[in-house]
Amino acid sequence: MNSEVKKQLATLSMYERAILMFCLRAYFNSGNYTNKLPLGEMLPDVAAIFDADPSVNVFAKLSELQLTTANESKTAVKVFESMTYQKNGQQLVTVLNKQADLSSLRKAVEQ
Repeated sequence: MNSEVKKQLATLSMYERAILMFCLRAYFNSGNYTNKLPLGEMLPDVAAIFDADPSVNVFAKLSELQLTTANESKTAVKVFESMTYQKNGQQLVTVLNKQADLSSLRKAVEQ
C-alpha cells in the first residue's frame, strides 16, 4: 500500500473511516459491490443533513478516495463508483469500484 493511500486514509473522519470499513467488510462477506448502509439508524444527525439537502456531500473525502487497480497497470481509480443517499429508508448506497485493489485497502484500513 503506497504512502499516498495512507495519507488519504489519515484525512478521513471517524465516520468516513467507519463507513469504509462497513463497506469493505460487507463486500468481503457477500461479494456484492453495492452496500446499503442504514445511515438513519447509525448516524441520525448525518441522515438529517442529507434529508434536508441531498446534494450536500458530507463524505467528500471518502467519495474521492483513490487507490491503484488490482491488475498489473496499477492505475489510480476511485474506491467508490458511486455514493448516493436514499431518503426513503435513510440509507447511504455505495458501489465499490470493481477495478480497485480492495484487498490491499482492507488491510490498510484494519491496521
